[in-house]
Amino acid sequence: MATPPSTAELLALLGTRGLVATTQRLALLSALLSVDEGHVSAEDLYRELSDPFPTLSRATVYNNLAALGAAGLIEKLETHDGSRYGPVAGPHVNLVCVECGRIRDVLIGDAGLGLLVQRAAEAGRFAARSVSMSVSGICAECAGNSPGEG
Repeated sequence: MATPPSTAELLALLGTRGLVATTQRLALLSALLSVDEGHVSAEDLYRELSDPFPTLSRATVYNNLAALGAAGLIEKLETHDGSRYGPVAGPHVNLVCVECGRIRDVLIGDAGLGLLVQRAAEAGRFAARSVSMSVSGICAECAGNSPGEG
């Protein structure tokens, strides 16, 4: 797990998006931003946080995930195993394995993608908050370490 952000960093993130900083929201955002690779389910987050927050409900987890997603602080991916959540990185591609469900973020840093998004946003009079693309397929481990298959 990555080093969790400080409380001051979390407060600043929430403040820039106009979100109230509740203790449970801070813990949820910290857990999400501490994910090393991939994405987690709401149930994973609930299990991780229910010990330190015994009064935490699943509804609170889902409501906070929705608010954090709407604010552009996290991303939500729909997979064959249900919704998964993760931190918003720079422009990236989510590689989603349809066999094992693993999600891998690949930072692409492609200036062309940034320009494409900018042009689309301008044409649609739209304020883009984050950029990601999902590609479904079979990871090397599931394909028997043959990346060309699938």
